[in-house]
Amino acid sequence: MNSLFEERRKAYYRQNLKYLRYVFNDHFVLFLMILLGALAVQYAQFLQAHSLNTAGKVVLIVLISALSQAFGRLASFVESADKVFLLPQERAVRKHLYVSWLRSLILPAFISFSLIGLSAPLLNWSLLSLGLWFALLFLLKAATLAFRLSQMLPKGIIAWEALISYEENRKTNTLRFFALFTNVKGLKTQSRRRRYLDFLLPKTLRTYEYLFSRAFLRSGDYLSLTLRLLFLAILSFIFIGNPVVAVILVAVFNYLLLFQLFALQESFDYQLLTRIYPLRRSSKFAAIKCVLSRIMLFVTAVELVFGLIFLHVKLYILLVLLVNFFLVKFYIKLRLKGK
Repeated sequence: MNSLFEERRKAYYRQNLKYLRYVFNDHFVLFLMILLGALAVQYAQFLQAHSLNTAGKVVLIVLISALSQAFGRLASFVESADKVFLLPQERAVRKHLYVSWLRSLILPAFISFSLIGLSAPLLNWSLLSLGLWFALLFLLKAATLAFRLSQMLPKGIIAWEALISYEENRKTNTLRFFALFTNVKGLKTQSRRRRYLDFLLPKTLRTYEYLFSRAFLRSGDYLSLTLRLLFLAILSFIFIGNPVVAVILVAVFNYLLLFQLFALQESFDYQLLTRIYPLRRSSKFAAIKCVLSRIMLFVTAVELVFGLIFLHVKLYILLVLLVNFFLVKFYIKLRLKGK
């Protein structure tokens, strides 16, 4: 059993390393170096001029504590077939789950340690106080994962369906992150009827335009992905004081959004009936271009509003408009031409 789960764990790490090569490509690494350098300079300047009062320190402690608890889930590496083939070895699987609980605490401990180290200059606490804070966060995360594990082992018996569902959800969330940068195999999606968004479906006779609009609103993770990246862009306007860094981040988020939304054009390739539609291939490309342009128009309008409110130098909002214009007019056409 140890060999089985060790092999699965290594295969999972190899898969992640393969996708990380696409995430940390040359351009993105260069951007991260510039961004981290700019943030380091801003943080150093903030340390020299900040005047956090007691209320500000309390807010900082709460935010750091909450952020540290957001990372790390129980990684069991069980698979769907295990509920049948590993049922005679349930005792060995339970032992593996306890070991997995300990392994799953490594990443949260590292993140908590890093966050506490970054916030230490702002708090001016003693080393003992910082150590106690780290121990408290570690124990809280351990208790959270232990509670989750107890839900998987009611009365000491493995709840296979719940355990498998939890593990599949954990892997899917990881693959969704990689899907922001490249095409990912094995990513499961679900369709969901959102009646309150039906009014956004275009009243058109153009087949693919309607299908792609419907897929964006109902299928997969397209809508939530758009809202998440738009939310990050808004946070960049609000909390980043340097307008140049804020605009660069917003441009990157918009690029990542458009890059990921190109998967919409493959949403109905599995449907054999679409192959007998009396439609030209060019109509499909025209439809995806139209849908993506509408999405980017909505994103640009929201960013324009928040940029005018929170950017200290309003002129920089023109850079966001210019970047979005080039993304819509040239990047979309370039990607479709490559198809």
